[in-house]
Amino acid sequence: MADASHKPAPDVPYQFGVPIEPWLERREDFADRYSYDFGQERVFPELVTALLEAVPAGANVLEVGAATGLLTEPLLTRAGHLTALEPSAGMLRRLLAKQVAEAPNLLVRKGMAEDLAYNELFECAVVTFTPRRGVGLLTLLQELALRVTTSVIMLIDDDATTDWAHLARAATRQGFGVEIRLVSETSVGDLEKRRHAVLLVASVEHWTPTLPAAELWEFDARTIDVPFPPPRGTATRLVRYFLAGGDRALVISTDSKGLERLYGNLRTAAHRLGRDEVTVRRTDESVQLVRLPKANE
Repeated sequence: MADASHKPAPDVPYQFGVPIEPWLERREDFADRYSYDFGQERVFPELVTALLEAVPAGANVLEVGAATGLLTEPLLTRAGHLTALEPSAGMLRRLLAKQVAEAPNLLVRKGMAEDLAYNELFECAVVTFTPRRGVGLLTLLQELALRVTTSVIMLIDDDATTDWAHLARAATRQGFGVEIRLVSETSVGDLEKRRHAVLLVASVEHWTPTLPAAELWEFDARTIDVPFPPPRGTATRLVRYFLAGGDRALVISTDSKGLERLYGNLRTAAHRLGRDEVTVRRTDESVQLVRLPKANE
């Protein structure tokens, strides 16, 4: 999974939120490790149970990011028909080599959500730990909402980022009905070693397309324009201002010539002043300060 703070390559389409090509190359590398099922470190029994409870029984389901089929088999026990979509050729070879690929109610396809035709309709879509971040998550939700009739179910890492919180808030503002369930592993005695995940269910019943994802995501956060060159101490003041306020996120823009340096200064200031409270992300056009969730949130 791509690091949420990774700097996107200049030619990466903004809607993905992460550099897609390196991510695909990583999936191909993992596909060559035949003793390893991609994503196995994230999946645990309680999460599978929660996922199946959210999928309508007998539905026509789309699985996005099927990888080697770790969740494909349990989904087939719930779905009437399942389309497993995966962009990596190597992952598909692994999936097709498994016995589950012979299921009569399974169709395996290569591609991403954006490759689906708009007249291809499913009752429900399941997204399994997509690497997309920020606006990329909301864009993916919108793409899938145009192709489903009931709901989009997303499995998201609960890894100290607030992407799922921002996604839920932005999706709600756009008319999705959003339910969030925090799922924890209970079979492991050591609390520190238990796995956790977020199950986000977005109902499309009352949703209609409105703002583009990029506009809505930025609308959900306060924006500050910084002059170039920035005054001395700008990064420190911005982080202190953010920590003192109640905003979940702060979008900081400046001249493109100074964006990389501002990003570095903000990372340094955030680590010094609030490394357990704030994280810093970089997009092509701005830097984002995002508040980390507290233990009791």
